[in-house]
Amino acid sequence: MKHEAFVYHLKNIENGRYYIGYHKGTTNDGYVCSSRNYEFWEDYNSGMEFERLFMFFGSKEECKEKESALLSGCFLDKKCYNFSDGNGGFLLRDCYVGVETATKRLIEADTIPSRFKTKEFLWYTKSTYANLGYKGIMQDIRDSKTRRGRIKVFFRQLIRRIIK
Repeated sequence: MKHEAFVYHLKNIENGRYYIGYHKGTTNDGYVCSSRNYEFWEDYNSGMEFERLFMFFGSKEECKEKESALLSGCFLDKKCYNFSDGNGGFLLRDCYVGVETATKRLIEADTIPSRFKTKEFLWYTKSTYANLGYKGIMQDIRDSKTRRGRIKVFFRQLIRRIIK
């Protein structure tokens, strides 16, 4: 059976760090990864040994979703090279995770420093992000698309802050 894309795990054998990504193409087309992490490329180009494991095969959309789900659990792991998923669906800044939304309004899931505030993103501390998990984050993203949903997100955020 032929698949148009795959999800892969690229592991640095020498230091245990890893990168998770997806690629539309074949496993032997010469593609490495799309990381923007300087440390990854420094390690890769220095001759360190990397191992590539293929985790999932499917359509491009299936692979993008699988990659996002896998990455949602690794942001507290300092060994993870990833800054964002292949959708550009989240950003990492210090100890905060920003998740892209359809709204043009800033929504804070946690109180974040003003220097990180970016419209069209829901911002979480890494621990809140990890505690909510992929399904919780996806619910916030779906709700952020409508006025009524943004009110729901606001109250969920308020409750999260109160019970901290």
